[in-house]
Amino acid sequence: MEKLIQVDIKDLFSSDSKKRGVEKYADIMQTFSSVNAATDKIFQRKFNGFYRVRRNEEWQNHYYLIMEQGKMNELSFEQVLRNLYEKTGKVEASFVSKLLHTLNDEMPIWDRFVLQNLDLKMPTCQGEKKIEHAVRIYQDIIVWYKKALSVSQVNQKLFEFDELFPEYKWFSKTKKLDFLLWQMR
Repeated sequence: MEKLIQVDIKDLFSSDSKKRGVEKYADIMQTFSSVNAATDKIFQRKFNGFYRVRRNEEWQNHYYLIMEQGKMNELSFEQVLRNLYEKTGKVEASFVSKLLHTLNDEMPIWDRFVLQNLDLKMPTCQGEKKIEHAVRIYQDIIVWYKKALSVSQVNQKLFEFDELFPEYKWFSKTKKLDFLLWQMR
């Protein structure tokens, strides 16, 4: 967390491409509730581009159907992880977290930069063992985010994010923190 507290927000987002990333995220979140994620190819293309989804059509059909169904039913990380595993044979913790975050922007995102910055590592394993480890690690991420968001210096960084991007003050604290962790490579 020390590294996060010392980071210069303006340096993190100094390039136009990083600023465009913030804009792309805003577009996804603003349009999500008004589209059918299971069928809207424009939404899917934007989501795929932003989150680098490079999976086949069958996988994407299952994924976006789960996402759309999540608008009506509360979904847990483990539930979505198992559902996607049953349909595709893949344990996709990172993509599951992105799906859940789209449904509830207070849910943290799992990616390699978040794991790296939180000193977490997914062990090499498969099937049920991989699911169990992923569920445990995602819980660790949630706990870390809650702890970080209770630290005044972290909240100061989120305030600086708001100053840099005043039009996106509506982003959840979780997402702002995610942007900071993602940029800290």
